[in-house]
Amino acid sequence: MRRDARTPLLSTLLILSTLLIFILDTFTPLDVAIAVLYVVVVLLSASVWQRRGVLWTCGACLVATALSYVVTHLDVFSVAAVGRMVVSMSAIGIATFLVLRGQEATNALLAREKALRRSQAFLAGSQRISKTGSFSIKTPGGDMFWSDEAARIFDYAPDLTPTIDLILARTAPDDRVMVRAAFDRCIECLGSVDLRHRLVMADGSIKYVQVLAEPLFSRDGDCEYLGSITDVTAAVVSEQALHNSQVQLQHATRVTMLGELAASIAHEVNQPLAAISTNGEACLRWMNRPQPDLEEARYTVNAILEASARATGVIKRIRALARRSDPQHLGLDLNLLAEESVDLVRRELNNHRVALVLELEAGLPPVNGDRVQLQQVIINLLMNAIQAMHHCPSGQAVLTLRTERRADDTLWLGVTDTGPGIPPAEMPRLFEAFYSTKPDGMGMGLPICRSIIETHGGRIWAAEPEPETGAPAGATIVVSLPAMDAA
Repeated sequence: MRRDARTPLLSTLLILSTLLIFILDTFTPLDVAIAVLYVVVVLLSASVWQRRGVLWTCGACLVATALSYVVTHLDVFSVAAVGRMVVSMSAIGIATFLVLRGQEATNALLAREKALRRSQAFLAGSQRISKTGSFSIKTPGGDMFWSDEAARIFDYAPDLTPTIDLILARTAPDDRVMVRAAFDRCIECLGSVDLRHRLVMADGSIKYVQVLAEPLFSRDGDCEYLGSITDVTAAVVSEQALHNSQVQLQHATRVTMLGELAASIAHEVNQPLAAISTNGEACLRWMNRPQPDLEEARYTVNAILEASARATGVIKRIRALARRSDPQHLGLDLNLLAEESVDLVRRELNNHRVALVLELEAGLPPVNGDRVQLQQVIINLLMNAIQAMHHCPSGQAVLTLRTERRADDTLWLGVTDTGPGIPPAEMPRLFEAFYSTKPDGMGMGLPICRSIIETHGGRIWAAEPEPETGAPAGATIVVSLPAMDAA
């Protein structure tokens, strides 16, 4: 019943007040509704007891009022005394009703305040765990408010009033124009804000933050931005580490691929060297004649230079594939890339008795890409196709390399083999990391190809070819790249 255990004095005072009013109402000759003073007792009881205590107080006051009337008017009936008793009891009842309603409202308000504090504590804990702070910006004045976690992200004291100058002081110099433009956008209430920028802390460390804000409009048309700021430094560092790992893995794959192509590379280099030797001997013979034939000698020297340039080109392509360097996107001829890649796998084609069919569409626009990475993709697809036809009967191993321009201004490069094809159950997992259809495969070739092509803004997928009647099924891998002249 007791609402507050620290108010025994007030409880005693209420009891004494009730007794005093009863005595005044019963034993004094005053013809007034003294019992109305019980209303004060009921009102004060709300600060001492809960609902049940207030009801008991109300009941006690009503009984005291009735008892006082019985004691003072037992022998003589008085209409005025009855009226005073009714008025007093009505006042006590009305006061009790109002006190209970007020008490319910106060309890509800206290419960909401407690829930709000609990929610604020949960929100503060959640913000600290997720490293996400909240803020608001009022327009058009630009007054700002932020949570403790938002202040902690900027490395400011929580009680410090935020301003755009404080934020810009922590913003990296190269990002200040972008942050200022976002703040001006909020001041003018021009829509949502979504940006990522860097912070330079007092100790020189770098933080990456993601800022999201949405405008809220009141009934009067006032605009206020509510937003969140998240410390995404760990995610950005992880992305950078993942990118570095992918680059290292691509380099390792290229080196492994060069090891597999060592015989083909030796063959490609040996041919121009042999041509240089043969033409050099011929040139000497033309020069050693009694009457030197300078025209023939000049012709053989030109042939030596052409063979030398071819050997130099092969060595440059090999060094480019083996070199670990950052991608350099330039305008490239897709047909030329395909021909250079074929030259590096020519030996493998001959060893596996694979017939090569080139269907290269003339006049293709250039693609914007890195030569080494795109060559790595084409060589990987060619080697996969050659290995897929390892068990093909003699004369049935045919590899088709096709390029074409599509109506949507994309360039397609397709590699088709006449092997056993790709089982439909394995199609969805074909580009998954560490999944391979070959018994000795690592499962990294096609995932790396997909990563490279997607970095170039293209797509790569496997498609079942449509063979002629009686022809082997085979498989087709298609690469789509945007043309440089596309709008």
